[in-house]
Amino acid sequence: MMGAVTTHATPAPDSVPSLPPAEADGAAFQTWRPSPRLIVLLTVLAAVVTTIVAAAVVPINMVIEAPGPTWNVLGSADVAGSQDSNSQNSVINVTGAPTYPADGALRMTTVSVRGCPGSPVTVLDVALAWFDDNKTVVDRNAVCPETMSAQEVEQVNQAQMTSSQDAAVVAALMETGLAARMVLQVEGLAEEQTSTEIRIGDVLDSITPEGGATTKVTDFGQLRALLATIPPGTRVALGVERDGAAVEAHLTTIDPKDADGDGAPDSEGSLLGLSLSARADSDIDATFGLQDVGGPSAGSMFALGIVDSLTPGDMTGGKDIAGTGTIAIDGQVGAIGGIRQKMAGARDAGSDYFLAPAANCSEVIGHEPRGLEVFAVSTLHEAVGAVEAIAAGDTSNLTTCEAVTAPSS
Repeated sequence: MMGAVTTHATPAPDSVPSLPPAEADGAAFQTWRPSPRLIVLLTVLAAVVTTIVAAAVVPINMVIEAPGPTWNVLGSADVAGSQDSNSQNSVINVTGAPTYPADGALRMTTVSVRGCPGSPVTVLDVALAWFDDNKTVVDRNAVCPETMSAQEVEQVNQAQMTSSQDAAVVAALMETGLAARMVLQVEGLAEEQTSTEIRIGDVLDSITPEGGATTKVTDFGQLRALLATIPPGTRVALGVERDGAAVEAHLTTIDPKDADGDGAPDSEGSLLGLSLSARADSDIDATFGLQDVGGPSAGSMFALGIVDSLTPGDMTGGKDIAGTGTIAIDGQVGAIGGIRQKMAGARDAGSDYFLAPAANCSEVIGHEPRGLEVFAVSTLHEAVGAVEAIAAGDTSNLTTCEAVTAPSS
């Protein structure tokens, strides 16, 4: 009996073995579909990346103020506006009187501004600035309105700088006594005064209220104080110089304006309704070599620099003193913007003392850089006294911002 035999079929030469079903070989041949959770994650990630890119490149309508460079007004600066010990270009050049060298520093301070035409800022820039104590973010329209081009902004800043320099010369010469009076010349007339006897170009010499005494006009501060005692609607006679001849012209004083919109006049008494330019009645003059810097806030330091140059000895006593503030022709020191940045810039430059406008004191307190002593001033005369006290090493009688802002008893 034959045993069982297992027979193996041999495939035909041209046949191919059958492949297993696709399911048996995994998902290699299936279409990949992401899970809903992954789709959400990728969508969020794309949105985040898009937001970050937009924040880094899309401009925003804000301005960032940061500490800017400082200049010693007793020293030199090159025409590009940066300090250069080899430059022969003086920040202030006084002519017409002997001048005296100084060893110390009177530093004008500046604010570096980004966000105006030509230097846009992004959301990311603004976000980072919020975490920097030395930077402030403000609405662009408060600094450089959208309606103004970069050229127009520059023109306004330069006009303000020129005006502050002119006022600094007058205030300094009156402070030193090297000019006995101001020459006040009519540059324009208010609408209420267009039919008066006053002419553009007239130089104001005296004022006589109807029924009152005649007062010689020697400076703008004196004129303003006198007008504060004269009610609106008062007829006054003005002694003027016109084309070299003495002339008497008449007008009626007008109400002070309410420029700040608070419902109250900006000053007491009345106004002449005349736009007056002022220059010191002196052959002494000053020119300014600093360029590429604008705005009115260096006026008080320019005036101090002129006073120091015309004063024998070293008024600073070799100390490094910085400051800021507008200056009026009558020596009033006014408020400025960016006080925190200017204090920080002064300290970075090595100043130990800072003269701040009293009107800015509420912004000063709590933001003084470590090692910087800050004193408040309201007039050029106070600023000169502060510099002399610092030079003498006795600041005990100087006014601090804490004293300015303390509640009155």
